[in-house]
This record gives sequence, C-alpha cells and structure tokens, in this order.
Amino acid sequence: MGGTLIKLKELKESFTKNENKISNYLEDNIEEIKILNTYELATRCGVSQASVVRFSKKLGFKGFPEFRIALAADVATVIKSEEVNIIYDGINFDDSVDMLSKKIVYENVKTIEDTYKILDFGDLEKAVEIIDSADRIFLLGAGFSGIVAKDFQYKLWELGKSVICDTDQHIQLANASTVSEKDVVFVISHSGKTLDIYQTLLKFKKNKATVITLTKCASNPIKSIGDICLNTVVEKTNFRSTSLSSRMAQLTVIDILYVKLIQNNRVRADKFIGTALKNVESIKMD
Repeated sequence: MGGTLIKLKELKESFTKNENKISNYLEDNIEEIKILNTYELATRCGVSQASVVRFSKKLGFKGFPEFRIALAADVATVIKSEEVNIIYDGINFDDSVDMLSKKIVYENVKTIEDTYKILDFGDLEKAVEIIDSADRIFLLGAGFSGIVAKDFQYKLWELGKSVICDTDQHIQLANASTVSEKDVVFVISHSGKTLDIYQTLLKFKKNKATVITLTKCASNPIKSIGDICLNTVVEKTNFRSTSLSSRMAQLTVIDILYVKLIQNNRVRADKFIGTALKNVESIKMD
C-alpha cells in the first residue's frame, strides 16, 4: 500500500463530516480517481469544491490535482502487485506457533514499511538538527513507548549527549521547571492521548523547550503541541499486538534519527561509541 492510501486510512478518525463523505466515496470507487476533477468529486460526494481542496491539503498536498496524481499512482501500484493480505486476519487463540509467528512477522514488517512511506524526511532532518544542538534532551514516554524512550536514551548517551529520561511524573514536572529554549523534549506516544504525558508536556512547552513528538498520523492532543511532529503507522488488530507493532514502528524512527546523528558527528561518534565497545568487550568471556 502506498503512502497516500495509508494516510487516508490513518487520518480517518480525524476527518470532519464532509471529509468522511469524500473518504468513503473514494474507498468505494477508488479507481475513479484517475478521471475525476475537483468539481466532479465534490458533486458525487455532495460537498463543496472547497471541501475537496481542504481534504487534499489535510493529507499533505498543495491541492486536489497533486492528491489525485499521488493516489492514482498508489492504486496502480497496488493493482500491479496484486497486494493480498492472505494471512493477516488478526491473531486467534487457536493459532499454531507457525501461524502465530507468520502473523506477527507480517504485522511488524508491514508496520515498518508503512511507517517509512509516510515519513517526512524534511522533519526528520530538522529533528536531528535540533537534537544535535540542544543543551539537554528530555525524553517522555509511558508503557511500551517508555521502553522506546529508554532505548533512545541509551543511543544518545553513546553519542555523548546530555539526556534525561524518567517515568515518574513528579520528577518529570520538576525537570520541566528547569528547561529553557536551548533544551528539547522528545515525546513518544502512539495514541498521543496519554494524560500524564500530555500534562507534563504542557509544562515543558510553557517554559519554551522545543517539542518533538512521535505519534500516530491522526490529530491528537500531544501532536498538537509539537514544534516538529514525526509519525508512525500501526495496523489495528486484536490482542496486544497493536502495542507491540507500535513499538516496532517507533524503534525504527528512533534508529533513523540515531544513525543520522552518527552521520552528522562521525568523529565524535567514533570516539564515544568506540570507547563504549571497548569497555563492553573488556568484560566479555573468551
């Protein structure tokens, strides 16, 4: 599935009534996109042409013509590849280990591939620049996202960065009182609706720290506070697998930022990472 089709699916929950009319029509008549102009689509959906233009811009395009070209290309790619979801019907209690393994691998791979397709590389570059120049980096995340935040903390430590990652909200709020415009807070939350993280983030923002968010595509409270907003995609499934696959998507974006930071600081990275590797090697058994 191409990036435009993914955005249509991921942003659906944030669509207005008229936007849902457009989305639903396209979902049912997807191959018509090649022949429709703004007026024709508006008429068939029972909305104004302005609604069609706003809908296109919400998906990240300058207008409907650009959106139509991108969506038509996605549709052609899907048809050409005959993309069929042959195993992913959700995880069932009676699945064999073989089938369970296939489903989990399929979901993780698809989540990573779909996340790549919606990445804004310009925003990734900006995020790296801000992290690289920050006096201090504060990481916020809860649950599985907190585990990803810890992973990012270790990676940034390897690069000699000043990083603070604490899961206790009282300490987070105390940290927020010390920040300035020279600091950055990096927030990881797939839903973007974790209340304590949102409350803490407001304090960081009030004290003028730069905010980078890593959340799902659709509008959410945490994303609305971000100066730079990075996105991930997760398949909506049963069991606990949504949380598991969100972690895979988040870790992938973190790895991209980490490697780009290494590229931008080759000498510094060689020094710190090289020393760390030697230290670890010294405690390994022969």
